[in-house]
This record gives sequence, C-alpha cells and structure tokens, in this order.
Amino acid sequence: MGKRASRVGKAAGAIGLVSALLLGSAAAGVGTSGTKLSTSGPADEGPYPYRYPASGTERVGSGVTVSGTPCRPGTAQFASPYAVPCIARSTGGNGGATANGVTGTTITLATRSFPTTANVQEAEAQARAAGVALPIVIQQVAQVFINYFNRVFDLYGRKVVFKTYNSSANSTAEELGQGQAQACADAAAISEQMHAFAEDGLLGGGTQPFSACAAQDHLVELNGDGYFNEGTFQQLNPYVWSFTQDCTRITSNEAEVIATMLANKKAIYAGDPSLRNSTRKFGSYYPDVPAYHTCAKNFARIVTTKYHLSLKNFVQYTYSPDIATFQQSAQQAVLQFKAAGVTTVVIGSDPYSAGLLTKAAQIENYYPEWFLEGTALTDQDQAVQTFDAPTEVTGHLFGMSELSPSTETTGPNSLAGRLYKKLTGHSIPKGTDGEYGNLAYIFDALQAAGPNLTPGNLARGLHAIPPLGSPLYQYGEWSWNASPTGQPGGGDHTAGVDARFVWWDGNAISPINGQKGTYVAAFGNKRFTLGHWPTTLPPMFTGR
Repeated sequence: MGKRASRVGKAAGAIGLVSALLLGSAAAGVGTSGTKLSTSGPADEGPYPYRYPASGTERVGSGVTVSGTPCRPGTAQFASPYAVPCIARSTGGNGGATANGVTGTTITLATRSFPTTANVQEAEAQARAAGVALPIVIQQVAQVFINYFNRVFDLYGRKVVFKTYNSSANSTAEELGQGQAQACADAAAISEQMHAFAEDGLLGGGTQPFSACAAQDHLVELNGDGYFNEGTFQQLNPYVWSFTQDCTRITSNEAEVIATMLANKKAIYAGDPSLRNSTRKFGSYYPDVPAYHTCAKNFARIVTTKYHLSLKNFVQYTYSPDIATFQQSAQQAVLQFKAAGVTTVVIGSDPYSAGLLTKAAQIENYYPEWFLEGTALTDQDQAVQTFDAPTEVTGHLFGMSELSPSTETTGPNSLAGRLYKKLTGHSIPKGTDGEYGNLAYIFDALQAAGPNLTPGNLARGLHAIPPLGSPLYQYGEWSWNASPTGQPGGGDHTAGVDARFVWWDGNAISPINGQKGTYVAAFGNKRFTLGHWPTTLPPMFTGR
C-alpha cells in the first residue's frame, strides 16, 4: 500500500493531517475537461435510477457471495451499514483489460504522496496534538482492512492493488491553486507510466489542479476537490469524486438552518450583552477559493429568493489557505466583523484558522455567537479543545455537524474497531479508523461498477447505490443520487448528504479523550437532510 496517513478528514473521526487543516483541496480555478453531467445521467446512459451493478448480469440479494456468505434481499456485501447490497458470486468473465489500470486480475490505484513542507509540518503538529495515530500505525490498520475488503467484495476476479506515487510537487502550492504543470505531469505519470485506474486521494493528493489534470488524462480521482461545489464535479464527470460533502450541499443546509432558526431573532447566545440584545447579523469566514465563492453565492441565492432575507445582514471575509497568513487574516476578520456589528460568526474554515479567529476575538474583547458549518473536522471535540480562547466558545458555539463524534468512528466500539478486533484479535489503535470509511466507499464503487470496469460504469454504479448508513449513520448517510440543491433528478459526486445539530459544552468531559470540552448533540442526535430541518433552536447550554 505504500506510505499512508490519515485522510484528512472528512469522516474519519480524528483530526486529519494536511487537507483537514487546509479544508481539503483549497485550490483556485475550475477544470473544463470531462463530460458534463446532465439530469439524464453520465455518458447519456438513460434516466435515473441506474442498474446495480452497472454492468453484467449479477444476481442482487440472492445466492452466495464471493466470500461464501448467504446473500438475501436487504443483506450487505459484508456486515456493515456502509457496504453495498450483496450479490451472488460472479461466475462470468470480467472482460480483462477494460480500462487503463485494469487487468483480468488487478485494479491498480495510486496514492499520491508529497514532500514535507512547512505547512505539512504545522498540520502534522496539530494532528499529533489532537491525538491522531502515527502514519505508520494508520497504514498498518488500513492494510488489514484492504486485505479483508479484497476478500469480501466481489470485484469479478480482480483484486485492488495500492501503489504509492512519490510526487515532487509542493502540496501547499497546489492547495493554493498553483503548480498546475507539476500536477498535470503527475497525473500523466500515474496514468501512462504507473498505469493506474484511479488516484485514491488518501494522502490529500486530489487537489483541484490535479483533479482537473486527472480528468484530462481519463484518470479517476476518488477523493478530489474537497468541499468544492457540485458544478465543479459535473464539469469533470465521470472522473472526479469525493468522500466529503460538496459545499453546494453544505451551504444549502446552512441557508435553511440560518434562515429558519436564527435570522431576524436576537443573538441570545452571544457573550457580549450588547450583541445579545441585537438582531442577528452574520459574518462568514472561509477560504478565498473560487469554487467556495460559488457556494457562498448559492447560500445568498437561497436566503434571498426562498427566505427573503436581506444581504445587508450578511458579511463575508475570505482568507488565504496559506498557513503563513492565517494569524493575520484572523486578526483582520475580527476587526471587520466587530466594526460591522456582526453578532454571529459563521465558521467555514479549518480548525486551526478557527482557533486563531476565536483567539483574535478574545484579544479584541469581542464575544459573538459562533455558528458551526461543520467543515474540516471543526465539529470534533479534539479540534475545539486546542483553541486558546475557551471562553469565546463555551456557551456560544453551536451549529451543524456533518460528522458523528469520533467515538463512533474510532475506538473499540466503532465499526472499524469491531471489524479490526474480529480480524486480528486485538483492539484498534487509538486515533484512527484505518481509513475504514474511505476504503469502504472505494470498494463499494468498484463493486457497483460491475465487471466491465470503466470510469463511465463507475459513475453509473455509484448513482445506482441505494442510501447507506442506516440505522445509526456513524459516518452519516451516503447517497450519490440526491441532488445537493434539493432539485429533482440528477445525481451527486460526493457521499455525505446529512448533518446533526450540536452545541459546545466547554465544562463537560469529552468521552472521546477524557479532556475538558465536548460537543453535545441536540434533537436526540437525529440527522437531517435538506428540507427536513427543525425550524426552532433546541435547548442549548443547559449546563451553564
């Protein structure tokens, strides 16, 4: 498998390394290659829903699986709420070399690895402080799951082989939308020299420049364009996908929550008495990336056209994704928000930036409400515990959480923990899920594509998978069918579709690591999808 570290997050349940800190692939520009997705589906293959699996004549919900398990209707390919429906063991041919990186016996996936930079070192320090396992430990756990998934998923006579591609690219530059030439050279080398079917993005390799180049080379990118808007994915269809919710969906949910629960009401959870007596005015803080600006426009469109709110009550501040500028950006944003009378700051940033922002607010004696978007693991206990200004957020931080508590995704009682114990007889190491969620998603996609594995059939297969995650939704609900804007028809290129509502109790002890400070789930820990959020705030900060 090569060198492997935590996939920045996204639903891994622990603070990731570089991409979590920098909000995934915070890069400029939108690729123009690939086939645009229409509401009739990729590559003009007819209306939704598609057949599962996408190619072949496999029997779903009957017979015996490739691992010898009886397959019945409603049964998963292996014992997980995130496994695709089971199919009877495939006995037909697989077509051999159906695509680049695919043979009759193997599917080659590349893991793009970067040299160390100052940003990477800072990110790793933040990860260690948050209790993330060492990369070598994560690698070892992941390999256990890879070996198991290769046995229990039906890949039609093939096995997945992970190979590391050691890039000479500057990961920080790519996060800033630079280094397009090197990103394209890497994509070409992975496609033409390594002959990989896809780059898995498990080390944050799926930056926006690389994703655009991959699509040009007909190379699938399985974890690209982190938090980018759905329009970007559509332009690169069927090549670029992501485990992380796209920002179109996040801002659509955010618009519903803010408009129905918070807007035109007093900022009763602000720390400053004058702000508590003021009608809410919102200030958003997010990276200065064109694709994210598109999602900010999506938010503005919804709150103005659907909820008839005035944009005079919304202030924006965007910051460079370069760590070297984070502190200065935080200071400038706080001064702007305070001068504008912002009562409620919307955190659309990484955890490190959010910590600097709250610290800058404390220095300026500015105590607003802090509203959580839930991006880049800011909704995990370990992230907020690292903030240097706990009085800023205790009693004042609340909002949306895409993830579940990391007790549900890591540790002995998690899906990953129970499976690791079953396979090895040992407890899973602390601070990792061994890429369980990411790997399950990747193997789901490959089985759903059917024996004739091509990028187009991968797309058709993903769009044919029914919603996954029931009943506990440890990684949230997954679906590649629900439009991120709530419109009928069409599909989606990212897995997650829902979120919880949480608030921060700075005085309680976290069940995750025994340290002070933890998120408390509201509404009985129920998860909500677009159009189904409650319209009033839940009781919060009851322990104050």
